[in-house]
Amino acid sequence: MKKFLLTFLLLTLAAPAAWAGDDKDKESAYERVMKTGTIRCGYYVFPPATYRDPNTKELSGFSVDMMNEIGKRAGLKIEWTEETNFSNWIPGLQTGRFDVACTPNWPDIGQGRAAAFTLPLFFSGIYPMVRVDDPRFKSNDLTKLNNPDITFSAQEGEGPVALIKAYFPKAKLNLLPNDASNTNFVMDLNTKKADAIVTDQNGFVEFNRHNSVKLKLIGLKTPLKFQSFNLGVERHEMILNDFLNNAILDLQHDGTMDRLLRKWESEPGKTFLRVVNPAKIE
Repeated sequence: MKKFLLTFLLLTLAAPAAWAGDDKDKESAYERVMKTGTIRCGYYVFPPATYRDPNTKELSGFSVDMMNEIGKRAGLKIEWTEETNFSNWIPGLQTGRFDVACTPNWPDIGQGRAAAFTLPLFFSGIYPMVRVDDPRFKSNDLTKLNNPDITFSAQEGEGPVALIKAYFPKAKLNLLPNDASNTNFVMDLNTKKADAIVTDQNGFVEFNRHNSVKLKLIGLKTPLKFQSFNLGVERHEMILNDFLNNAILDLQHDGTMDRLLRKWESEPGKTFLRVVNPAKIE
């Protein structure tokens, strides 16, 4: 009996050390990037972050230029490995299918449980968007949206859901599934299944560009949120995150970030809010 107890005690004490050894021996995303010389990118297609040529399938856009610049300066290859959407990029990081979510995301508190985010690349105001022909929204009075007769569409699990619940608790909420596309939001507005969605200035421009029913933002003087746009990595990949932060700061401080945004944004210098260089703050 004593021999059994001694063996059990030794195994119990050794087990945590073995588990710790397994974690320690696991290759990190940063180590893999440095070993292979390649950053594998997950990306979503939404202008101006990323465009995809319908004929050649070639990718272009702000994110492509930015990541290629980072790769060039660091001596690394950028591989555009997997197309994602707003709801499935975190599982892609967790399963190691790619190293970085390379198109800017809207981080929120909930996503922080599974992903780590870089410093902001830039910001944008977030506003409700409605149909131009809806007579209820001729003014910028946001209180009209906080009404049981109003329905918002949003994607399940995404940041706008929390904003809608906080600002418009009396409104109904039509939750789209995780695999819904951007066209689903527009269809809800077009068919009057929803009265409003939440988006930014760039979303407004892109939705109107491809939508026969014209839309408008309301409450432009009072955005619901100043949303940051950030790259994402798996929650534990803090060394890779630090590498990306250093690269982002370099691009911001030498003016490259502003130059790339001006190249791609729909209204150069106006669509996105820049991160202010501390040296320019009086």
